[in-house]
Amino acid sequence: MLDTMKRKQRLQDLPFGKEDVGTRFVTLVIVMMTALATLALGGAEVIISMRSNWVDAIRGQVTIEIPATDQNGNIRNPETLDALAHDMEAGLKANAADLKAFQRLSREQVHDLIAPWLGQDMAQDDLPLPVLIGLSFEDTPMPARIGQITAQIHKTDPAASVETHQSWLDDLRRFSGVLLMASAFMAFAVVACCILCVSGAVNAQLASHQADIDLLHLMGATDDYIGSQFVRVVAIDVGRAALIGTLTGVIFLKAGGMIAGGLQAATIPAFSWNPGTWLSFAAIPAVVTCLCFVAARATVLRSLEKMP
Repeated sequence: MLDTMKRKQRLQDLPFGKEDVGTRFVTLVIVMMTALATLALGGAEVIISMRSNWVDAIRGQVTIEIPATDQNGNIRNPETLDALAHDMEAGLKANAADLKAFQRLSREQVHDLIAPWLGQDMAQDDLPLPVLIGLSFEDTPMPARIGQITAQIHKTDPAASVETHQSWLDDLRRFSGVLLMASAFMAFAVVACCILCVSGAVNAQLASHQADIDLLHLMGATDDYIGSQFVRVVAIDVGRAALIGTLTGVIFLKAGGMIAGGLQAATIPAFSWNPGTWLSFAAIPAVVTCLCFVAARATVLRSLEKMP
């Protein structure tokens, strides 16, 4: 017990106080930066979830359109389209072992898809509506497999078109990748800002305690011993501020999730508060504190080496 008390006394040889130069400013910056890092991490989680949901929703999906007109531009009647769809279904089921589902949209469903552009008052009988068919496969068909499916479909109707959604999927991956890069850049900017602020605050404290440092040097204290006192104070202050900032960010995410709870749709997945997410948030104050600790120690030792 006595050794512990002596050790604490030695760690307080320098008269640090709450009003030291830059202490409040650095604390505020760390709180704000870690809150931003938490929000960026939450945004990245949403982007990853959204990307996964969208990719899963169209993986292995192929859309077929049997147009309402043939290759010569003649309008087909509904009976002809029904017969083509029936023959196409029979041919695919006989030659595509990996086909999971063959789903044809009714005329009412197709009409509902185009109603926003043509108006709800347009009668279905007045429109030459195409036939839309959704195919589901065990896995995403490879280009060679898509060619085989297209050839099989064209045997029934050469005018039919096949859409694999690959171009849309590629755009989605690129767009989500850009958003994730932006989140990563924000995280890098947060860490850099924290390190710069801590380094500046340490230099300011060194200048304000110059007389005390000189006295400790005269008493035989080493740079490592003096530096450890600065670093200890920085680690405690930064750790406390980083924890407050992370909790603030989590509260904002929780509040945002509650506000947007009624707006969830298939294209906007709900934020998942799983154990992995909580561990990611818990890592933010630990990472920020460790990096600032390293930066503070390097700054102190470098500055002390330059002192006479």
